[in-house]
Amino acid sequence: MRSMKIKSFAIGTILLLGTTSLLNNAYAHNHYDRSPVRMLFKDMDLTDDQRKEVKSIMSASIKEGRGIRAEMREESLNAMDDLKKGTHEKLSSVLSEEQMAQFNKNSKRMEKRKENMRDGKMKRHGKGKKKRDKKRHKGHKKKRR
Repeated sequence: MRSMKIKSFAIGTILLLGTTSLLNNAYAHNHYDRSPVRMLFKDMDLTDDQRKEVKSIMSASIKEGRGIRAEMREESLNAMDDLKKGTHEKLSSVLSEEQMAQFNKNSKRMEKRKENMRDGKMKRHGKGKKKRDKKRHKGHKKKRR
């Protein structure tokens, strides 16, 4: 009986150490090697001069790409503003003055909410909801399908 416990303990220890070793290897890779630029030039034996040239070219390209994305973002924001104005005009021809006032109020509230979400101010998901009594719901179980 005692030797069975020792064997079980030994096997369990070996399995635990093996699992730990595998997990360490899985997470031990260097995230530094996962940058897109490094991945493009992986396993390339570049000389020091090539490395400097490549770095200069890639830095300039990245900087230019950021500028292009900023321009595109500005253009898309302008297009969205134009779309909103057109939608507002079309709705004003259909809705009454009171309905338009309510629409404008709702629209401003949604814009403010979007800004708050963008700024990270809406982290409290439970805002306005009552906290439930855990004791009351303790016996409640989900139905399985």
